[in-house]
Amino acid sequence: MHFHHYTLVRLGEFLLDRFKGGCIQAAFSQNRNELIIEIEGIYLRIGCHTPHTYVVPVYVHSKARKNVVDLFEPAYQLQLTNVRTVPYERILILELENGYDFVLKMHGLRANVLLRRNGEVIELFNNQQESDWEFQEAAGPYNPDATQVESPVDEKEVRQSLKKISLIYEKYFAARVFSKIQKGNSFKKGFEKVKEESLDEHYFLVKEKDRIKFYMFPPDAAADSFLQSGIDEALRQWLKFTFQFDSYRFQFKSVEKEISKPYKKYKKVYESYLKNIEQLETERSPEEIGHLLMANLHNIPPNQKKVKLHDFYLDQEIDVKLDPLLNPQENAKKYYDKHKMRRSRLAYLKEQLEDIENKLLQAEEDYEEFHRLSFPEKLSFNQDGFLFQELKSMKQFYRRFKKELKEAEEDRSPFRHYKRSGFEIFVGKNARNNDELSFKFANKNDTWLHAKDVTGSHVIIRHKAGKDLPIEVLEFAAQLAAFYSKRKNDTLVPVQYTPRKYIRKRKGDPPGMVAVDREKVIMVEPVRE
Repeated sequence: MHFHHYTLVRLGEFLLDRFKGGCIQAAFSQNRNELIIEIEGIYLRIGCHTPHTYVVPVYVHSKARKNVVDLFEPAYQLQLTNVRTVPYERILILELENGYDFVLKMHGLRANVLLRRNGEVIELFNNQQESDWEFQEAAGPYNPDATQVESPVDEKEVRQSLKKISLIYEKYFAARVFSKIQKGNSFKKGFEKVKEESLDEHYFLVKEKDRIKFYMFPPDAAADSFLQSGIDEALRQWLKFTFQFDSYRFQFKSVEKEISKPYKKYKKVYESYLKNIEQLETERSPEEIGHLLMANLHNIPPNQKKVKLHDFYLDQEIDVKLDPLLNPQENAKKYYDKHKMRRSRLAYLKEQLEDIENKLLQAEEDYEEFHRLSFPEKLSFNQDGFLFQELKSMKQFYRRFKKELKEAEEDRSPFRHYKRSGFEIFVGKNARNNDELSFKFANKNDTWLHAKDVTGSHVIIRHKAGKDLPIEVLEFAAQLAAFYSKRKNDTLVPVQYTPRKYIRKRKGDPPGMVAVDREKVIMVEPVRE
């Protein structure tokens, strides 16, 4: 309601009293959809956008040194001769000498500022509102006889009755009229009383869930509100608190959206790792099955898919699955290999779990610290406005959080990064990234790995001078190469490896394709992340 017809009436009276005879010194825009008109060292800030359409006089305003557009130059140095409001419209007219005037059309989405000369539009602030070139000044519809009705029974009927009088009367006006009716006034009497209240010098700034509202009437007693006398000061305070609240809400929502991501991510991964570790530690060890097979080599017929054996660990008979194409000893080896992969995976999960747990703890601390800030709808608001410390805390947290995000982005490796037994392992993300990893990032003595005969990621194990490459590190890197390949769902995957100096790029090779010399092959089960 800060641009309601009656608000514009009071603002027009103030501007006429304060600026009549003053000259237009400048008109410019340095913020999208906001026009500044300077009159004798005072600035009219005119916002032509939703949800904040406004006309606010301010005494201090800094003109930027760049990205400023000067507008309405024909009006410069012309005196202000009159200020008036178009009857029953949200339109304010600033009349100038020599037949010029500014038309401040405060129509929400269609808000605009027009410069006219002798009634003809010669310049628009928002040129997208093309229909404003044909603007014709006319009073809004008004039917005083519509007040002669029986008193409405509810607020909805009040709104309908008011619309028959004029379209300027909004739901807040209707609520006030209905409150008068509830106190025994007729509709006409209540309507006249509220009109009088609309033109007094007291205004109320009310904090609602998502915005600061400008009321001409006292709000609900439970509302967070701010009483202000004088239309100019009330509008200045409204604009100040509106921008503060919008800024706080923007910062809060921006951080809330980002800060929950790592918390939810690491919480989910941590719980998944715990579940997988518990499963691996509690399920039957394949090594024991291998031992059972080795103990019964001569009792197992050939080409069997399943055999019943006595389990001397549990002292019971059990069925053991076999590969009919393998002999008993080879089937036992298969179970031993499975145990070896299982043990490797368990070690990997436990090693990664510590890192995930540290990241989760940090994410929890950040998440809890953020939620100690006031939610926008709970932000304190009283006669002194917002609490300075609440605004300051949000601003400081927002700046620090954005700085940390930027630093994290700068530090983020372009490759997937792992650590195993003190060795660093890097995995490419796509074909071009593979070339970057293998030919620009890797050193000649690093170990290079890739799933054999299928597309997949290049993997690099960073060489450590004076240290041999442990077999468990090689196997883990090979498992990563298998996982980040087309064979990620296979039981066993052949992975080739060689020192980085023995791979080369041939002329005409597409991104990611290389020629490999002196490679060796290791069979591994893809790591399950």
